[in-house]
Amino acid sequence: MKFYGSLLLCICLVVFGCAKPEIDEVMLATQFQAAQQAINNAAELEAESLVPEEYGRAMKLMNFARNSQEKADIPQSLEFAYQAEWVAQIAIAKARQHHGKQKVISIREQTYQQVIKAHEHELEIERIRQAITEEQLARALRSRDEGQQQMEQLSAEITDLKTKLRQAELRTPIVNIESLANIAAAIYPAIKETAVYERTQAAIASVTNLIAQEAFTEAENATTEAQTLVNDLYQLAVQNREAEVAARTNAQIAIARLEIIIQRAQYFNALQHAPKELGEATTQLQRAKSELDANLYEQARQTAEQAKQIADKAVETAGIAEYRQRAQQELNTLIARAQRAVEGLGERIAKQAGTEVPQLEAKLYELANSAHGKAKTALTAKEYQAAIKAASEGDNYLQRAIANTNQVTSAKSNLLLASKQIPKASTVIEQRDGVLIRINGNVFALGSTRIRSEFFDTFTQLAKVLRTAEFSGYPVRIEVHTSSLGDTNVNKTLSMVRADSIKRSLIEEGRVDASRVTAMGFGEAQPIVREGANKEEQNRRVDIIIQTN
Repeated sequence: MKFYGSLLLCICLVVFGCAKPEIDEVMLATQFQAAQQAINNAAELEAESLVPEEYGRAMKLMNFARNSQEKADIPQSLEFAYQAEWVAQIAIAKARQHHGKQKVISIREQTYQQVIKAHEHELEIERIRQAITEEQLARALRSRDEGQQQMEQLSAEITDLKTKLRQAELRTPIVNIESLANIAAAIYPAIKETAVYERTQAAIASVTNLIAQEAFTEAENATTEAQTLVNDLYQLAVQNREAEVAARTNAQIAIARLEIIIQRAQYFNALQHAPKELGEATTQLQRAKSELDANLYEQARQTAEQAKQIADKAVETAGIAEYRQRAQQELNTLIARAQRAVEGLGERIAKQAGTEVPQLEAKLYELANSAHGKAKTALTAKEYQAAIKAASEGDNYLQRAIANTNQVTSAKSNLLLASKQIPKASTVIEQRDGVLIRINGNVFALGSTRIRSEFFDTFTQLAKVLRTAEFSGYPVRIEVHTSSLGDTNVNKTLSMVRADSIKRSLIEEGRVDASRVTAMGFGEAQPIVREGANKEEQNRRVDIIIQTN
């Protein structure tokens, strides 16, 4: 068995590397059920008290099997369960043997007691008869008027009764001897063909003749000799019966062991991998069972043991082939899984290339691409588990990027809609990193840094949008631009002060978090219109940029 385990482990190491082969869980469950059923059958036959050593060993092996299962050592668990079933079968056979012995002894004792009681009753009847006769004699003596002839007749009858009583007394042990001889024949019928049985029957016949001839002393001596012969006969019958039971038990154990090994070969699909050996072992099993039914116990045992060698070979051959086949199937499944994972990730990445994901979530998108590259490298190197893991990581990055992009896009759409409701917002456009709200016109009086009253509602509504829960985390940049009229440096300073004025208004009056707001003044440096009659009016503007990314 250790050889088989080592051989199977070597094959698994070749196919899987360092991974252990996984045995079919159905196989393990079936073996557990068979072993537990055998233990239950042994318990019903009182094996725990009759054959405690075998029963206890079966229980320990079953515990070992469960412990190995909990430790995920499935092959070892299956081996322990198989041994537990085998030992439990031995316990069953020995318990049955013990019950058979007890039954024979009980029958013998009951028969023996009944015969003794029958002859005791017969002896008691003879004694009663003698007492009656003696009473009649006493009466006759008291009634001498009945005559001397009657007295002599009664005296003769008493003598005859004494003879019969003696015969009855001597017949009792010989009847017991006959009963014991019959019990010996019942225990082991073949004992009738032995010389000891013939001598015993001859001794019984001799004692019977001596009793009939009233040779009581010789009969007593012959009875002693007959008792010795029948005791020897009974002991021989018991020994032969025990030997027969032991031979039958050994044959049953050998057959049970063969059946378990054949089942094990079937677990390993021996019908496919070792059909010749399996067929031959199965045929030999049926032959052994037939020999057992014909009471050819030794032949049945030998047939079963020879078939066991063939079945062991089937287990060895089928086990190696089955593990190799299962290993290849699992490897093919792993390869296909890795290929699907790598190809699927590549398709999903390519699908997102034309969307906003690469721009809005560039880092996660790049991580997904990097993981895809690692997965392809691992697949090429036949590191399939690593390929699956890398593909899974890449898919996770990609899904996070998509989810984040969808969230930003949705929030940006809502922000655009809300921003368009702000009064005097001449332009609301979506930018790559946020939303631009442009306010054109004279927000400030000429040369002033105070917001004109007609624009109060504009910035009040802007503050309300910025406080909305959905947008409350977005940074805000205030950019103030002037026309090109006047001194450049003055325009630069003026735009910066005006930007600070708007910032202050949003923070103090609009209750916008100060940490979110940045104010910048560009003066005339960033015109949007360089030619035209209204270029100064258009360049004089306030841009509010809400950064969504």
